[in-house]
Amino acid sequence: MTRILLRNKLDDCLAAWQKAGFSVLAPVKRHEMSTFGEVQKASDMALDLVLTERTIKDHFFPQTEPLIKYKIGKHQIDSETMTPPERKRVFFGVRPCDASGLAIDDPLFGWDYKDDYWFRRRDNSVIVTIACSQADDFCMCTSVKLSPDSSKGADVLLRPLSDGSGWQVEAVSDRGTALLETISSLLQESSAETAPLPQVAEKFDVEKVMEWLADPASFESQFWKDISLRCVGCGSCTFLCPTCHCFDIQDEGDTYQGIRRKNWDSCSFPLFTMHTSGNNPRNTQSTRWRQRIMHKFNYYRGKFGVNSCSGCGRCTRQCPVDMGITETLQAISNLPR
Repeated sequence: MTRILLRNKLDDCLAAWQKAGFSVLAPVKRHEMSTFGEVQKASDMALDLVLTERTIKDHFFPQTEPLIKYKIGKHQIDSETMTPPERKRVFFGVRPCDASGLAIDDPLFGWDYKDDYWFRRRDNSVIVTIACSQADDFCMCTSVKLSPDSSKGADVLLRPLSDGSGWQVEAVSDRGTALLETISSLLQESSAETAPLPQVAEKFDVEKVMEWLADPASFESQFWKDISLRCVGCGSCTFLCPTCHCFDIQDEGDTYQGIRRKNWDSCSFPLFTMHTSGNNPRNTQSTRWRQRIMHKFNYYRGKFGVNSCSGCGRCTRQCPVDMGITETLQAISNLPR
């Protein structure tokens, strides 16, 4: 016997969490785009999507974020740190690949400097993952050693019941256990069967990919020029990725006052590595594409022991020239050794 949450109890569930002081965010369709947004009732949710177009990363690492306000006086400079508000949040209906993305980025934001902006939001958020019951041709979680019911990055894991009436409930963390206590009266014991997981074929051999990338000879390979010819450098793959985390710091204002902001950046852009001198060490799209692949499957793993990819497939699904990283990783897997 396991605990289950029925769909017809969702409105009561949301009310209980809201009463406990949580804002609830879930998949929604707004302005012709699917994303995570705040919901008040179950009918606001779009839980049957394979995957939202935007990731929950947007709510932990915003596209633009003020860091400090400053004012320059005649004899002093006054500054004020601008921190995110203390706000308890439940993210309901997160897919395993998106939850995994948060866990993959945690060590980066807590490495040589702890990013309080990231961890303030992480510490005040509970991630309720729903295991996938469907997948499309772009999904590739199994290729990066994850799965449609991975609990990585989740606080609570829900597995859909075979009859579609609700979900089997599993607490994955202490935070998840505490959240379930707020709705304990809505959960019931059941031996109902869970729905079968979708079959997500492995699209490439990630071990072969990592082996080739680690070979110094791969850095100057003609492969990069050939594989990147279609890339237009639009950056959509990086902005839609649940693990990409590059940013720039810019001051906005005038001579006397302004705001310092952290803004998303992308290794796909020529300006990303442009020096003040005018020199650009990555002055072609092929070198920028090489950096993207090397970073995700070589450099990041060397630093943090994990690849910077959760297998969501958005980079290929949303690419305007039908490229993405899957094609590149498949090609690397098939290179002669």
